[in-house]
Amino acid sequence: MERKDKKLEILFINDIKSLKNELLSAKTNHYLKNMLFCLRLVFRYNGENLDEFIDFYYYIEDLLNNNILMDLEELKIFIYRVTDLIVNIDDYNIRGDTLITEVAANLLQSLYLELETYKLVDKTDESDVWKNILLMQVKDQVVDFDILIDILNNSSDDDIVSSVLEILNNNYPMEFAIYKARNGILD
Repeated sequence: MERKDKKLEILFINDIKSLKNELLSAKTNHYLKNMLFCLRLVFRYNGENLDEFIDFYYYIEDLLNNNILMDLEELKIFIYRVTDLIVNIDDYNIRGDTLITEVAANLLQSLYLELETYKLVDKTDESDVWKNILLMQVKDQVVDFDILIDILNNSSDDDIVSSVLEILNNNYPMEFAIYKARNGILD
C-alpha cells in the first residue's frame, strides 16, 4: 500500500492550479483548489493529528484529477465528509482551523448548488435539451472572488473600489488576505 504523506511545498502551487474536475463548475473547482492550498498551510504549521486531513487532501486531489467519478451519490458523500471534518475540527487540535473552516464554508455553498443541479437533472425527463441546459448552468457559475478582484484592479472610481474592498474584506477575509500576501500588498 502506498503511504501518503502531507504536502509541504506551498510556494509553488502550479500543480494545484493545473488541476480541474471536468464534471464540476469553475466555482467548485476554485474552492477545491483553494482547500488544497490551505491544507498545505495547515500541514506546514502542524506536526500531529493530521491523518484525517492528509486523507482529505488526497481525496480532493483525486477529485480534481478526475480519478473519482463525481456522481450524485459521491457528491453527497463528499458534502458529508466536508461537513463532518469542519464540525469536528476542534477535536484535532491544530493550528489554522479557522482558515480551513472559511474555505470549507465557501466550498460547501458551491457543492450544495451542484447537488441541487444534479437533483434537477435527475428529475428531468430523458430530454437532453433540459439536461444540457441545467448542466451548463452549473458549469457557468462564476467565481465571485475573481470577479471582485478584477473590478478592484481595473476600476478607478473610488466609490466602486471602496465597495469592492468592503465586500472582499467582509465576505472573503482569508482568501483576500492570501491574495494580498501573494501580491505583496501590505495594509
